[in-house]
Amino acid sequence: MKILVCFKTVPDLEMLSEEDWAVDSNLAVDVSFVKNILNCFDESALEMTLKLSEYSESFNESLTLTALTIGDKKAEMFLKTLYALKFQKAVRIENNEDVRFFPEVIAAVIAQYVEKINNQDVVVLGRQSGEGDNAKTPLLVAEMLGWPCITQVINIEPSQEERLRVTSMVEGGTLIQVIDTPCVLSVGNAPVSYLRVPTLKDKMSYGKRAIEVLNINVFNIASLLNKCYHEYQLIGLEKISNHRAGILIEGATTAEKAKKLYDHYLKERLEKQ
Repeated sequence: MKILVCFKTVPDLEMLSEEDWAVDSNLAVDVSFVKNILNCFDESALEMTLKLSEYSESFNESLTLTALTIGDKKAEMFLKTLYALKFQKAVRIENNEDVRFFPEVIAAVIAQYVEKINNQDVVVLGRQSGEGDNAKTPLLVAEMLGWPCITQVINIEPSQEERLRVTSMVEGGTLIQVIDTPCVLSVGNAPVSYLRVPTLKDKMSYGKRAIEVLNINVFNIASLLNKCYHEYQLIGLEKISNHRAGILIEGATTAEKAKKLYDHYLKERLEKQ
């Protein structure tokens, strides 16, 4: 079974101070000095796929894992890490265009890669990135390939006859399905959220293999890019406030404040219990 895991590297925005959130004349925030990290949902997808590969050994099934990312050379250190973790192939699609808010473009590139360059049985993606936050890319990839898509995936296990046992979150609980391939899996808030660290021996043995680099221009997306840039325009950026709402309880003494807390906020709730 051939599995393609698509991931994205994003700037660690938690490293920015309040003063760093300054939008320049090009409607951009300077993040050149911030380190890149794996997008959290994609990191879960990568680790989940590695676990699937381990499980498959007991089923005598052979899995071929390919990692793909669209971006600049900063992503290559992550691809080398994935080589050290026993991914068989690592692919970077060179891109100099700003396509963060165009999931149609990203999905078209992934779909064309599967259809024209490296046929796959399963495509695994994180549900959304920390920049676009649109949660559309996995669904669009599935639509373009004509494959079924399962969203909010939290676990993948092998099953008999080259099928997969997929656990996903649904309203009110979890759903377990045994599915045929091909399919697209969109990984959500999985309990496995961190990528394992390769050993130094594996880094030396596997991490130095050549990364396959393709230019985004080899894909048929010129008209789509032109359409996106003409139909959509970024008009502003604003940092979302993460401050919690609250009420400051006034009082001359601690006892007075505690009484106000009880009388106005806790008494009615406690009486209902």
